[in-house]
Amino acid sequence: MTPADLAALLGLPDLGAGLDAVEALLDRSLEVEREEIERPARRVVLGGGKRLRPSLSLASAAVATDRAVVVDPDVVAGATAVELVQAGSLVHDDIMDGAGERRGVPTINSVEGSSQALIVGDFLLARAGLLAAGVGGEVAVALSQAIADLCIGQSAEVATLFDVDRGIDAYLRSIEGKTAALFRAACEIGALSVRVDGEVVAGLAAYGTAFGMAFQIVDDVLDLVSTAEALGKPVGNDIREGVYSLPLLLARDGADGEALRARLGHVPTDADVDHALTLVRSSQGVAAALDRARAYNDEAVAALAPVPGGPVRDGLARLPGAYLDWALADKAPALVG
Repeated sequence: MTPADLAALLGLPDLGAGLDAVEALLDRSLEVEREEIERPARRVVLGGGKRLRPSLSLASAAVATDRAVVVDPDVVAGATAVELVQAGSLVHDDIMDGAGERRGVPTINSVEGSSQALIVGDFLLARAGLLAAGVGGEVAVALSQAIADLCIGQSAEVATLFDVDRGIDAYLRSIEGKTAALFRAACEIGALSVRVDGEVVAGLAAYGTAFGMAFQIVDDVLDLVSTAEALGKPVGNDIREGVYSLPLLLARDGADGEALRARLGHVPTDADVDHALTLVRSSQGVAAALDRARAYNDEAVAALAPVPGGPVRDGLARLPGAYLDWALADKAPALVG
């Protein structure tokens, strides 16, 4: 889903101009006198990505006011802060996972080493905090809360690695922190940046949370049903790392649960991963997980009730379902229809 696709879907023709402003501020935010920080930071931050979260910030600012705000300095700063947190959290994820690449770009830990990657990740979070504080106290609080929630959600996931009895509620609590919190903050910060009514801010924040939940469930489905070519990385990575996501947990509770359990609970061999993938794909777990994602998308749309009507609000209502359909068509076309 390209920025042009998002602009058309959101009914926000100025989205491209706003994202260009975000990109320029990202570039300036990475300037630092230490080349060993700036060089890898530029490689990972400016190396691509959908910029979905800053797009949500820009759309949330636009939907909450009649003014043309997508290039307003405060709105752009808030959206950029959100993207810097996203980048910093991914740098930290790559350290934890020992990842060699992300989106075809070498990770910092694989090139400069884990210690330098930790420094760069912290630098990106610090730059994000400075931008948020420059917009206002409420924006800084929203971003800080999201970072804390990211840490809590990631910690909850780590605590259940290779736990074959991981509960579905534990999974949902984890992704609410590690993924949905930043979607929430993106929408909340967009609205706070233009200082709109608190009820509208709350509605957009709830929208972001629900959309973020659906987004992560879809991502977890794709890890189990897509192909290495479509994903740009091996499938079944979550199983290898001991992260048991919703479609797998639902399959574990199904007819072939005992056979699946036998392949889990330990560092798996390639044969274990292949067998587990076969069992999940043949179960009802994938369909049930996608139903849960669609239910969260419905929650997202309902949360927009207090938000002023208009083309951008209609676009935000369309986005969660359109994203799910796009992701499946792009990465797992066999599931479409």
